[in-house]
Amino acid sequence: MAFQKWQVGLDIQNGQLCALGIQRRRNGWQLRHWWQHALPHDTLSHGALQCSPALLAILQRWRKQLPRTISLRVGFPPQAVMQRSLPTPSLQLRETELGRYATAAAERLFPLTASELALDYHAVVQPQPRLYLTAARQSVLQQWLAILAQAGLIPDVIEPTCGALALVGETMRLSDKAALIHQLSDHWLWYLPGEPESASGWVPGVLATDSEQLRLQLPDARDFWFSANVSAELLLGMRPLQPLSLLQSMQPPLPAHGGMFTLALGLALRPEDS
Repeated sequence: MAFQKWQVGLDIQNGQLCALGIQRRRNGWQLRHWWQHALPHDTLSHGALQCSPALLAILQRWRKQLPRTISLRVGFPPQAVMQRSLPTPSLQLRETELGRYATAAAERLFPLTASELALDYHAVVQPQPRLYLTAARQSVLQQWLAILAQAGLIPDVIEPTCGALALVGETMRLSDKAALIHQLSDHWLWYLPGEPESASGWVPGVLATDSEQLRLQLPDARDFWFSANVSAELLLGMRPLQPLSLLQSMQPPLPAHGGMFTLALGLALRPEDS
């Protein structure tokens, strides 16, 4: 088998950095690297990464532990992401025409000009033809990229963390009535496989042990899986998610709290853009 680069997921949050490296083998995915480090609780502000000598030193030290060539995927906070969907045109558009259509739609749907937006889009045909737009402020994205570059880190993929959680859920092949919850220090993410129009999202704050908020947000879910980047009490009726169990090959030492690496694993599993 030809040499496969490590696919590395980097999840930076207020209070915690988690990273995971995996490599494709004949029998599936092999865990090659994991790393975590405490961060200040003001590392992110409204989704913008705050540069500091301490953060740069941590990232530079981590970079030295990795091979020279990697495929790096970095999580982008949902607080800095704008998403909308709209029906696709009735006529079949070429890629360049679809791109112009997406840009024009973004200027209409988001409160920013095209030059201020970093825009991504994808079209789906089932259950109904729709175009999904994902955007962020260009200035916030460039700030992230500049700080990472100072540490010698050049991402191949920038993925919203809601999407990383969805990739874990897709890998688990959850039932349509299941829900996947991931708690962070100041917000929580959710994924519902049975709702294509709004398969994932986020909510500020911390879930309570018996949360009415959860029932209101996910009224159709019956089977809950839970993980957390922080020390969090398992909610009533939930099952603990062990994300590393989705890998086929691991060798100790392994992290004591595998749930911290849910988003890092989803990022590592994320395919590169074609």
